[in-house]
Order: sequence, then C-alpha cells, then structure tokens
Amino acid sequence: MRSINSIVIYTFAALLCSSPAVRAADAQPPQKWDLLEKNGEQAFFNAEYGDAERLLKQAVIKGAAFGENDLRFAKSLGQLGKLYTVRGRFSDAEPLLEEEFHIKQTVAGPNNIQILPDMGTLIHFYLSHGTAAKAEPMTEDLLNLVEGKLKEERAQRQGAVTLKPGQPLTAWAGTAALAVRNPLLDWAITCDNLGDSYRARGKFDLAGRLYRDSLDIKTTIFGPEHLSLANSYDNLGTLALEKNQDAEAEDYYTDALEMTAKILSPNNPQVFSRLDKLAKCLIKEKKYARAEQLYLEGQDFWKDKPSHNGSEARAKYALGSLYVEEKKFSDAAPVLQQALRLAEDYYGADSISIVPFLQRYADALFFMGKNDQTNQLRQRANTIAGAGTTQ
Repeated sequence: MRSINSIVIYTFAALLCSSPAVRAADAQPPQKWDLLEKNGEQAFFNAEYGDAERLLKQAVIKGAAFGENDLRFAKSLGQLGKLYTVRGRFSDAEPLLEEEFHIKQTVAGPNNIQILPDMGTLIHFYLSHGTAAKAEPMTEDLLNLVEGKLKEERAQRQGAVTLKPGQPLTAWAGTAALAVRNPLLDWAITCDNLGDSYRARGKFDLAGRLYRDSLDIKTTIFGPEHLSLANSYDNLGTLALEKNQDAEAEDYYTDALEMTAKILSPNNPQVFSRLDKLAKCLIKEKKYARAEQLYLEGQDFWKDKPSHNGSEARAKYALGSLYVEEKKFSDAAPVLQQALRLAEDYYGADSISIVPFLQRYADALFFMGKNDQTNQLRQRANTIAGAGTTQ
C-alpha cells in the first residue's frame, strides 16, 4: 500500500506543475527538467545549497509532469532528499527518499533483485538518520529476496565468472564493463555494507546473516578461492570476536589469512593486516606462542622491498607489544626501540602518530627499572599529544 507521504508528494508536485505560471514558463517540460536537474546537481556538488534546493525543488515539480511512476521524477526526488540529508533535514529527506524508492520498485516490478542496492541505500538512511524502526523489516525483505534469488541463481548457473587471481571484489565491481558485470556483485557489496552497519549497532544476528549471505554470493560467483571470500571471513571473524566467540573468530581469521597469503605477495599490506587480526585474537585467547610466531614471520615481509606506508614500524610495534604482554620486557625493549625509530622516519619526530610508540617503549623500560629513560619518553609523548590537541 502506498504511504500518505507518497501521495502528498506527488499531488503537491503535480498541482504545482499544472499551475498556469509553470506552464507559461516552460512549454517543453522534458528539456526544462533536464536543465533544472543538471544545474541543481552541479550546485549541490559545489556546496551551493541554497541554489541547489531551489533548482531541485523545481526539478521535482517538473518531474511530476512525466507521471508519478517515471524514473526522472524519482531522480529529482532522490537528489532533493540527498540534499536535505547533507543539510541535516532528515525529516524532510525521509519521505522524498521513500518515494524515490517506491517509484523505482514499481518500475522494476515485484521481487526484482535489481532494486536491492536501492533497498540498501534506504536502509542505511533509516539506520543513520531516519526512522530506525523501519530498517529491520526492510532488511528482512532484502535478505529474503537475496536468499530466494541466490537459490535460483545456483540452480541455473553453468559456470563461474573468471577473474584474475587476487582481484578484489569492490575494485572489480567498480571497474568492470557492464557487459560482463554480474549483478550478484551488487548484492554482495550491499550485504557487506549493511552487515557493517548492523555490527556497529550491536545487531549481531542480522549482521551475521548479511555477512554469510554475502559469502554465499561470492562463493557462487567466484568459487571457493578468491580474495573477496577472505574479506567475508575477516568480517565474520570480527563479528565473532565482538560476540566473545573467540574460537570461532580464530577459525575465520585463520581462513582469511591463509587465503590472502595464498593470493597476494607477503609484502602486501593486506597480508599483515590479516596476520595482525589473527594474532590479536590469539592473544585474547592467551595463545601467546602462536601469536609470537605469526609476528616473527611478519618481521621479514618488507626485507627486500620497503612498504612505503609505515608497515615495518607497525610490525615491530606489534611484536614488541606482545613481548610486553608476556612480560618479556628485555625482549620487548629493543624491538620497541626499533619500532619507534622506524615510526619517526616515516611519520616525523614530532608527529602525533608516534605517541603510541613512545608510550609502549616507555612501558617496557619502566618494568626494567630504567626510570630516567621512561620519564623522558613519557614527557615527550605528553608534549606531542598536548600540541596535537591545540592544533
């Protein structure tokens, strides 16, 4: 059933469009709408919000002349809704975005999977700015649609899409030619993004279902070995860790690391990122020996080629911090000293980014009884941190 807001929006726009003043001002609505829409979007892009609102309102009025289920009308409603969202006028934006979605859904037809990314966009709005109670029912509809269509897709598929090894999902989806792009990619991206939103809000059951559906989609498209699956294992590991299901998190992080290391070279930052997450999970489980082994392996990742992004410093810091956790302070101190020097080289000696390195090195020295050095490091960290807060 169509909402009262939807009817009011269309009726209001249609009445304005049919007024003598509007008809006299423009005898060719399609061309005029095109110009209003283009100029309104450009003003929006240039942050000229007053002009953008005026132009997009007129585009909505003109768009209504095409009919209440015309995609041009939907586009103008959506742009005006996005403008109101940027300006913090969420109660004004919500009915416009809902009507935009309603038109797209009507044009696409019932249960058309093409509408799924638009569903995801509206759900994100509900969660972040709108009526949050509307988000979960729509998310259930989205999941039911994905899971139903995924079953159909599996039954009909004759083979998998062939991509280059290690090609990440989001990058491939963003650059693939339309002729070869599989619409399932959009489903996976939408599910992952919504999973992140629900996980951040502590809605773990919905987040897990979204992440698992995304993993199923990627497996259907790419087969069992693709970097995109590692991303899903990583998401599921993080979710399990936040639920204090540490053993499950360890399994997921292990799968993510093994798949990433198999596809990418060891000096790729993603490999150490996966290694670091698994090691931190192992530390939480007090499996220090295995975590230490992982971090020791990571020390050689950039032996032949510099990372150019500070990864060497972070790898040293992670190992030194583990030694502090294990109370191996004499082992920790030289590693953390190296980490600090690498961080200074990369970030600069007065950068706020080196404060954690200073503090952690000071911790190790404190437990070794080297109070003078400890105080110097902590004073330096406080000075840099204090300067950073006043900038």
